[in-house]
Amino acid sequence: MPQKPTDLAAIEWEDLRYFLHLAREKSLSGAARKLGTTQPTMSRRLELFESKLGAILFDRFPSGLRLSDTGRQILDYAERMEDAALAAQRIAVGSSAGLTGTVRVTSPEWLGARILSPLLAKFCAAHPTVTVELVTDAEALSLTRREIDVALRFGRFQQDGLMQRKIASIPFELYAAAAYLKAKGPPDFSDGGADAALITMNAALAESVAETKWLRRYLPQAHVGFCSNSRDGQAAAAAAGAGLVCLPTRLASAYPALRSIKTPAPVPSRELWLGFHRDTGKVRRVRAVVDFIAGEFRQFA
Repeated sequence: MPQKPTDLAAIEWEDLRYFLHLAREKSLSGAARKLGTTQPTMSRRLELFESKLGAILFDRFPSGLRLSDTGRQILDYAERMEDAALAAQRIAVGSSAGLTGTVRVTSPEWLGARILSPLLAKFCAAHPTVTVELVTDAEALSLTRREIDVALRFGRFQQDGLMQRKIASIPFELYAAAAYLKAKGPPDFSDGGADAALITMNAALAESVAETKWLRRYLPQAHVGFCSNSRDGQAAAAAAGAGLVCLPTRLASAYPALRSIKTPAPVPSRELWLGFHRDTGKVRRVRAVVDFIAGEFRQFA
C-alpha cells in the first residue's frame, strides 16, 4: 500500500517519463525496452512514484498493467507536461543554424532498404557533417515526441502539429513466379481464381491495405496460402512459387523469378506521404533531408 505522500516537490520529470512509458506500453517489460533499462528497474521506479504520490497508479494483472482511476487522471496532466517539455526542446533544437548533427528517418522496411537507403547515401556523400539514421520498423514512431525527425508513411499522418506532403504514388502490380505460372497458369478471373493461391498481408494488416480489397474483389475464390507483414517476405515467398502477390513494382524488380500478370483492372497504387514536426522542420539539417527526399521522389509522382 503506497505511503502517505511526504514531499510532492521531490517528484521529477523522470518520474513522469517512466509513468508515461508504462501507460503506453501497458507492461513493465515493454516500457523497459523503450527506455533501454530492465524490468526490475521499471518496477522499482513505479513503486517509488506511487509512494511519492500516495496512490496506486496501475492495477496489476498477469497480462500487464492497466491504469487506475487516479492513473488516468494523472496521465492527462503528464501528457500536457510532456508536450510542453518537447515544445521547449524543439524550439531549442530549432535555434541551431548549422548543417551538422543527426537526423532520424523512418519508413516501411522494404521502402527503406530498396529505395530510401540508396537515395540517402547520395545525401550523406554531399553532406558529410550530417549523420542520417534510418529506422525501418513496423511500429509507428512518434514525430511529436521526437522519437523521429522525418517519417515516410503510406497514408496521411493524424497527429497534431505536423507538416506533411504527398511525395509519390507507388505503383503496384500482380506477380507470380515463372514456375508457379508454368504449373498452374495465370489466374482465371472469370471464375474468381478458384484454383489460385494468394500471398497477402497478415490478418491484422489486411483490412488496411487497398490491394487486399482488390484481390478479394477480383479473385474472391482464391485461397490464402501465405501471409506476412513483410513485403520482402511476400516477394521471396512468391519468387519461390507460393502464389500470386500484389507488390510495388520497384520491389518486384529485385526478384528475377517474378512475372507481372495481366489483370482486368489496375492494382491500386499507394500514396506515399512525408511528415515532420513544424518545429523540427526549422532545423537546417532536418529541412535539408526533407527537401532532398521530396526532390528524389518526384520521379514517382
